[in-house]
Amino acid sequence: MVEGVHHVGQIVDDIEETKAFYTDVLDGTVTSTGSVDGKVDVAFVELSEFRTELICRHERGTYLDDLLDELVAKPESHVAVVVDDISAAMATFEDAGYPMHDKEPVEGLGPYVRAFVEPSAVPGMPIELVEERPED
Repeated sequence: MVEGVHHVGQIVDDIEETKAFYTDVLDGTVTSTGSVDGKVDVAFVELSEFRTELICRHERGTYLDDLLDELVAKPESHVAVVVDDISAAMATFEDAGYPMHDKEPVEGLGPYVRAFVEPSAVPGMPIELVEERPED
């Protein structure tokens, strides 16, 4: 039935700022742009493959509370991108003016470490960096 993900759509406040973020920081490529009656601008940015994570908080009281509060203030989703060197990727975001929420990589809920770019600093959906590790 489902063969794959075609795209993840998101509504943004500033299309130029968001395109710059996705191309300059995430190394994406703008593949097409368009406009609807000059009132709605659209751009497709191609990135490498990524996964979707579903998060459901039933109660407060974990180390994730502050982060989840910020994620909910933005869209109730995020994009997790795989990186080969999370420390280098974190430095790239910091150098580009996007502070990290996690100052050090955090153990993920699977065989990976992760770090979020400060959700309130990112144009569009929040970004999570993931460095996969071999399963034991």
